[in-house]
Amino acid sequence: MYACPNCGANIKFDPATQLMKCEYCGTEILPTDHMFNRSAEEEKGVNLDADFSKEAESEGKEADEREEYEVTYYTCPQCGGELITEDTTAATFCSYCGSSNILEMRVGKEKKPDYIIPFKITKDDCVREYKKTLGRAIFAPNSLRNDDTIDRFRGIYMPYWVYDVKAEGTINSQGKVQKRRGDYIYTSHYAVESDVDIDYNGLSYDASSSFEDRLSEAIAPFDIKDSTEFRSSYLSGFYADTSDVDNSLYGNDAKQMVLSDAAKNIVVSPEYSKHGVTAADVADSLEKKGAKTTAKFGMFPVWFLSNKNGDRVSYAVVNGQTGKVAMDIPIDILKYFLGVLIISVPLATLLILSNILIGPRVLIMLTMVISLIVLILANKQANNLFAREILFDDKGYNSKRTGKQVEEYRKLINGNVTVKKAKIKSASGNSGFGTAIGYAAIAAVIGNFFGIGIIVGLVVFIVALIINGVNSAAGKNVPKDRIIIKAPASMKISVTIFPIISLAVSGLILLINPFQDPIYYGVAILGMVMTGYTVARLVGRHNQLSGRKLPQFNKRGGDENED
Repeated sequence: MYACPNCGANIKFDPATQLMKCEYCGTEILPTDHMFNRSAEEEKGVNLDADFSKEAESEGKEADEREEYEVTYYTCPQCGGELITEDTTAATFCSYCGSSNILEMRVGKEKKPDYIIPFKITKDDCVREYKKTLGRAIFAPNSLRNDDTIDRFRGIYMPYWVYDVKAEGTINSQGKVQKRRGDYIYTSHYAVESDVDIDYNGLSYDASSSFEDRLSEAIAPFDIKDSTEFRSSYLSGFYADTSDVDNSLYGNDAKQMVLSDAAKNIVVSPEYSKHGVTAADVADSLEKKGAKTTAKFGMFPVWFLSNKNGDRVSYAVVNGQTGKVAMDIPIDILKYFLGVLIISVPLATLLILSNILIGPRVLIMLTMVISLIVLILANKQANNLFAREILFDDKGYNSKRTGKQVEEYRKLINGNVTVKKAKIKSASGNSGFGTAIGYAAIAAVIGNFFGIGIIVGLVVFIVALIINGVNSAAGKNVPKDRIIIKAPASMKISVTIFPIISLAVSGLILLINPFQDPIYYGVAILGMVMTGYTVARLVGRHNQLSGRKLPQFNKRGGDENED
């Protein structure tokens, strides 16, 4: 901690003034003042670029010669989550698992970042943005609005790897244009050559396995124009997460993102578009040309809140530079069904007063439609929950799994995760007008048997043009492999069984076509009851999705730090 030169109290960094400020006597000092220098050696700093050469990428490691500075480590004895700070006051709760135990404390050294973006959003600003976002969630539990909950917001500097990608030189791309003349299709092939000079800066990826990638992506971007040379004084009054993710983990991701975006911008030029060159062609040419990727280490400001509920924990994070909010919002089931009741009662009354009678067969079909919609939602939600539970998309966390955890992870995804290879669409230069007319003519002939040939033909013509437009636009993007995640049947059966039964029984009744109306109404009521129960289960599953299991990080203090 730093002592105020006037009263001796702890002086902290104030985001509102961007100064070091004493809460007791009001003294304000620049964070760069010499009084905050720990030592001349520490404040010199080393600003090295980590060059992602092909050799370095293959080895997956690079020398890190950044200097060190002294910090206090706080480690959670429950989950192994670790924070660092300049202060020496006891930390009374863990930001990651919500544990209220006093964290274990030790003194050590950390690598000095190349730069830091100081907090700009104060805690009051953070709370205001949080409440504004929560105000739009009318079914959110009241516990999220409690002062005790909100007061647990903690300012944390999150570690990030920041990449610069450069590529220059001459690239050669291949293109083709197809044109129909009568019964023949003529294909022209072209070779397009151009000089490129690509320079992208500031692509950031969080460097902590404790900070979920989905959260860091949700509050992005950070503007590195506000960055400044790192000084430990900026940490006073705040915490920082420890960095445990190597810079090689995201180096290729940053490069591929740049090449994809550059290709998309290049291919729209007339020289490329009129010769049928796709973004995939250009990206492939850029890949062959090669790109130089360098990385720097920075600390970015994040206001972080954890909300523990039983054996699960949900998070709310606020970008400490821009105020952008991302949060997990569960649903209060009582509020939800009260809202449904408020909407459904007036609607039912309106139908009765308007003498609108729904026939029994129509009612059964309506029940089937609702059951089908709920079934689709239940299936999708189960897949999403499965992906969340195994942290499939969290690259940082997955890189730190132990040998035992990796083995268990592979067993979980085996047969449940498949990759569908991307298909490269060719920019043929064909507007698709003739093809659309052909489809419309066929549809019009079929529709004519029902007396709506012209209407069906027009609809099909418009849809065909739209689809062709989408396919043509796809030529301007680099196609990506599609990852399909399907939850195990054991996770789906409890929420899909009742919609399936409702569909089966309703379909059977329509097939049998009994003459007694009470049978129709009875089956419809039964279907609605089963569907309503399933919706209640979906709300519960949503609440699972809005949180995660209590984490276990493979850091000092974790329970699962075994190979």
